[in-house]
Amino acid sequence: MTILITGASGRTSGYVIKTLLATPSPPPLRLFVRSDSAAQTLLAAHAGLGPTNFARGDLLEASTLPPAVAGVDVVFHNAPAFHPNETAMGIALIDAAKAARVKHFVYCSVLHPVLTKLLNHKAKRDVEEYLIESGLNYTILEPASFMQNINLTAAFDSGVVSNGYSPKKLQGFLDLNDLAEVAAKVILDPAPHNRARYELVGENITVEDVARTLSMHLGREIKAERPPREVIISKAMAHVKFSGEYGADALDRMLYYSQGDAHAVVRGIPGSSNVLRWLLGREPTSWEELIRREVNV
Repeated sequence: MTILITGASGRTSGYVIKTLLATPSPPPLRLFVRSDSAAQTLLAAHAGLGPTNFARGDLLEASTLPPAVAGVDVVFHNAPAFHPNETAMGIALIDAAKAARVKHFVYCSVLHPVLTKLLNHKAKRDVEEYLIESGLNYTILEPASFMQNINLTAAFDSGVVSNGYSPKKLQGFLDLNDLAEVAAKVILDPAPHNRARYELVGENITVEDVARTLSMHLGREIKAERPPREVIISKAMAHVKFSGEYGADALDRMLYYSQGDAHAVVRGIPGSSNVLRWLLGREPTSWEELIRREVNV
């Protein structure tokens, strides 16, 4: 079984790669990267990889996709966040996978893609629709916001949990390790998960309660603060992988959705943990468990 992983140099796919390589009999991996430097970084990060584990290309260059999917059994697709061509990338890869007779396509989407006021959700919703109609065997993973999006080390040092969500609104969170465990389970044995759409939520909690949990374990006060939207967007725009004006607009909509203003309803994006609990065969990782693991308290 050969597995193609897109977004291989990104954080999310990195967790999946690490989990697959840690299995007793790691499957052959083909990691889709855009550059030799990305391949070198992954080689340095994962001892189980070699030069033959890479396919170089670009999801926006259709000619690079057939060589990437040739001989592949399972595709795990995780697209770049807030990209204006995210839907086109997904459609092109699905078409290439279908032409190559890939046996199973695993798509890492987002929790509640039907929230189409959010551009990043709408882009993924459209990819889901195309995949479902493609005729391919598929599994769709719909993860909540990742716990790792909150920098606990920075919170420990500064005494502040800084996050774009409204501190008082219930929000769904997911540990990336739990996502990787589920993804690996589906990738290695896809048949039982064919045509499934899995909502993946570890815990519903407010950011204020995350700060309280951290305070309890550290023995000192940690506050929850929400930076202004313009500050968050400015920092994101400075990131080399952030996609210009479209990315800024998509992020601004997401922040407006969760922060609001004097005239807007403030919302969170919670969900159910039932499916994740069933897939893991255990309780999903809670914020308390993650804090104990990551902060060593």
